[in-house]
Amino acid sequence: MNRILLQKNSITFLSFLPLLSILILGLTSCTSSEEPVPETIESEPTEWLAAWRETSPMLDVRSGAAHYAANGVIHMIGGIGGAVVQGKVGADVAASSAQMFMRSSEYARVKEDGTLAVWHTGPELNVERGYFSTAPSNNYLYAIGGAHGPYGKSLLNSVERAEIKPDGTLGQWMLEENILNIPRRCVKLAVIDNYIYAFGGFGGILLDTVERAEIKPDGSLGEWLMANDRMTVARYIHGVEKAGNGVYMIGGHNKLTGGGIPYVEWSKAGEDGFFQSWSKRAELQIGRYGLATASHDGFIYAIGGLSGATYLDTIERTHIDGEGQLSAWSYTTPMPSAREGATAVVLENMIYLIGGSNNDGFRNSVSYATFNKQGEIGFEATLEEIQQHQSALLEDKEKKLELPHEGIVTEHIKTPQYSYLHIKMDDGVTVWLAVSTQDLREGERIQFPNGTIMKNFHSNSLNRNFPFIIFITEIQPLRMEAE
Repeated sequence: MNRILLQKNSITFLSFLPLLSILILGLTSCTSSEEPVPETIESEPTEWLAAWRETSPMLDVRSGAAHYAANGVIHMIGGIGGAVVQGKVGADVAASSAQMFMRSSEYARVKEDGTLAVWHTGPELNVERGYFSTAPSNNYLYAIGGAHGPYGKSLLNSVERAEIKPDGTLGQWMLEENILNIPRRCVKLAVIDNYIYAFGGFGGILLDTVERAEIKPDGSLGEWLMANDRMTVARYIHGVEKAGNGVYMIGGHNKLTGGGIPYVEWSKAGEDGFFQSWSKRAELQIGRYGLATASHDGFIYAIGGLSGATYLDTIERTHIDGEGQLSAWSYTTPMPSAREGATAVVLENMIYLIGGSNNDGFRNSVSYATFNKQGEIGFEATLEEIQQHQSALLEDKEKKLELPHEGIVTEHIKTPQYSYLHIKMDDGVTVWLAVSTQDLREGERIQFPNGTIMKNFHSNSLNRNFPFIIFITEIQPLRMEAE
């Protein structure tokens, strides 16, 4: 009987389950009609900072190297490596500078955040070369001209070609049969349609000429032909930027004064594949040579280089206003450090500043930044990054005040471009310095930094040879030497 009663009670309880479910759902709907709101994490506020960040350095130091960048891969090819031994001033100073022209190459892939992955060794050139250029066309990359040997005196007219593989790496380099008509150190290149063009450089003299070769369907190059129209000035250690079927020549070296030229000129390729007459455009604010150039979203940038003996950290920019026309050049965010022979690489909205050299020697560093809508260089920085940047600027300023060498001016030869100073050090060693023109008297004590060593230097303005001389960027007068 108890068993029968249990079964009846079970049936009675089960019959109430649908009603209980309705009541529970009703109570739930009365307490809340909204879905739970997930917890949000506020992103850290940022502010535009006119500065650069650092990323993975190259395997080797490189200055005067060539580059290729596409599909998220950056290649650095050839160039000059070495080091300047610091702290030496005197008769052994010329031996303290070592440089080496390179065959090696290396490449790095760009990560999603813009930083670079580690660098990997790439294929070697057939010839050591620095102060040359590369240019891509279809599935091939061309390396042309340059120099090697002691002080780059062996000028090159040879041409090499490497296949660009689908994964962004390069195949083995092969020498082309057709070579330049004139060997060209510091040549610059551009590819327009089916032609590759070589502009200026040094071939025993500073060159104002242009030559071109046709790119054949198999990637090989035809015979190089000289153009009749010459540039308005000779271009050496200059910059070139292409826009459409036209090119801009930017800056370069003035052999007579030893300084940089501010001149910019433009021309475009005609239907016959040769460039039309060249015409001047807006000048740089400062003449510079050994500069890097870049272009992005209608802006052109002139980056670093040298002005006389002074290494530059300044960057100028201009905007392309109509075919061939340029706005006035204006300054934007400076480089992290002054240098020449650096490489500027633009990939999408990122710019990378790679290698180069200055008084501290050759570099393997890589800095990177982005562009804003106004064409300024920098990045969106957190408060912590802004504070770190300000601290670094203060530290750099303090370092610049520390000049490691002292001496007395025993002779001062002044020219419009340079002051040539014969300095006697406290240990009796004497040395010649060259610096931008100064107001100094004989007997005055000065401090000065490490500099760029020139062996067997000939001054055109003085018509005088110096067995060795050190070009420096600044001096600090101290006091008159007591008689």
